[in-house]
Amino acid sequence: MPHHTKAILATGFYTGMRKGEILSLTWAKVDLKNRAIRLEAQDTKDKEPRTIPIGNDLYLILKSMPRAVHDDHVFLYEGKPLKDIRTSFYKACLDVGIKTGRAERDGLVFHDLRHTFNTNMRKAGVSESVIMAITGHATREMFDRYNTVDSTDKKQAVAQMDAFFKNVDQMVDQEELTQEKRG
Repeated sequence: MPHHTKAILATGFYTGMRKGEILSLTWAKVDLKNRAIRLEAQDTKDKEPRTIPIGNDLYLILKSMPRAVHDDHVFLYEGKPLKDIRTSFYKACLDVGIKTGRAERDGLVFHDLRHTFNTNMRKAGVSESVIMAITGHATREMFDRYNTVDSTDKKQAVAQMDAFFKNVDQMVDQEELTQEKRG
């Protein structure tokens, strides 16, 4: 995969930003010192400004990227801002056997990175309100649409329930012992 495409995909994966927000991103909006991306209202789909934290992996990627003298866009190809990455995205997926496009059943599309970000944040234990503030989701309904519950989540839920029952059983056993001693 071309370096510029990797960096764009990584930005989507680590921030949950929309493709248009990423492709139009300028260095003026990237604050590496404070590790934040600051989008103005005109930069977002919902016309609401938001600040997106930059984690360690994305920080290293952005820090390593060259800056053009003639253009402030973060992502350039042959010195020009990118309008789209469909061709390189499709080719990279094809090369590794990943189905792409909405026409393909379970075909990968760029927007899936936004869903993945939401799900990964939830699995990491981040509160829904914080995730919504980062992604710009104004309603719980939209958050739910982007949050994917998978088989790992379900297995973890049952493991949590088992741990709960084990804890409850131990508490009951201790209460029974205490009552027997009192006698």
